[in-house]
Amino acid sequence: MGLNREASGRFFVGIGAPKAATTWLFRCLKEHPEVFIAACKETNFFDYATIDGRMKEYEAHFAGREAFRTAGEISTRYLSSHRAPARLKAYIPSARLFVSLRNPVEQVYSHYWHLVRQNFHQWGGAAVPQSFEEALEQYRDRLLEPAFYHRHIVRWLQHFDRSQLLILFYDEIRDRPQEVLGTVFSFLGVEASFRPSSTNKISSSVRLGTSPRSPALGQVYSFLYSRLNLHIYCPLKKLVGTRKAEEIKSTMKIRELLEFLFRRKGYPEMRSETRRFLQDLFSEDVRQLMRLTGHDLCHWK
Repeated sequence: MGLNREASGRFFVGIGAPKAATTWLFRCLKEHPEVFIAACKETNFFDYATIDGRMKEYEAHFAGREAFRTAGEISTRYLSSHRAPARLKAYIPSARLFVSLRNPVEQVYSHYWHLVRQNFHQWGGAAVPQSFEEALEQYRDRLLEPAFYHRHIVRWLQHFDRSQLLILFYDEIRDRPQEVLGTVFSFLGVEASFRPSSTNKISSSVRLGTSPRSPALGQVYSFLYSRLNLHIYCPLKKLVGTRKAEEIKSTMKIRELLEFLFRRKGYPEMRSETRRFLQDLFSEDVRQLMRLTGHDLCHWK
C-alpha cells in the first residue's frame, strides 16, 4: 500500500495509555465501516529496537486498506516510548494521534493485575512478584513510567502539532461512551453518528477488570493462557495470517471462558499507604497535565 506522505493524512495511531479503555476503542473502530484497523492491537512496531528496512512488515498489517476512508493501529507502548515519536513523524508525518488517559494510580494498579494475568516472567524477572507492593519494588520504572502522562505527551508534541493529537479521558469514556466515540470518529474524518455494538460493552466488567479467584487458580490461568498462545494462536497466525487468526480467536471466546473459570470481577482493595504514596508521586505530573489540557483532574489527586 505504501504509507507515503500523501497517504499519511488518512492514517491514525492510538498511542495509549495501557489499561485506559484502548481495547474498547479498538473494538469500536474495528466495527466502523469507514475504518480499517490493524488486526493486531499492539503492533509496537515504532518501538522496536530497529525498524530500518522493515517498513514492509508494518505495511503488511494494512493490506486491503485502500477501500476505507482511514486506517491505523493502537499500540499502548508508544505513549512512553522514547523511539516512537520521532520515527512515526519521519515515516507518517501527517498521522492523527489519540491517547486515552486514566487516573494514574488506578492505571498502574490495573496494569499490575493485567501482568499477573499475562505472566510477569515475560518481563525477564527471576521470580513473579507476590504482591502489588513487591511488583513496585521489582519493576518500579516499568510499572510507573507509562503513567507520567504529561512528560510523555510533551515529548510527542515536540514532533507533532497539537492539532494532530486528541486527548481522551477514561472517566468520560466510561460515563459518556457514545459522545466520546463521536469525537473520535469526527477527529478521524469518518461518520460521527455511527454506533458500534461494542459501545455498550463499557460495562461493570470492563470498568472493574478481573483478578484471580485464588493464587493457585491465577497460576493455572496464566499457564493455560500462555500455552494456548504459544502452541495454538502463534502457529495459527503463521498459517492463516493475523487478521483471520484474530477473528477465530474472538469467535472461540477462549479467553472469556478461562476468565469465567479462574477469575472474578474487580481487584482487591489497594493498601491505603500504597495509594497515598502513588498519589504523591504523580501529583506534580497531574498538575502539569491539567495546565496542558485545561481539564479538571482534581479527582485524580
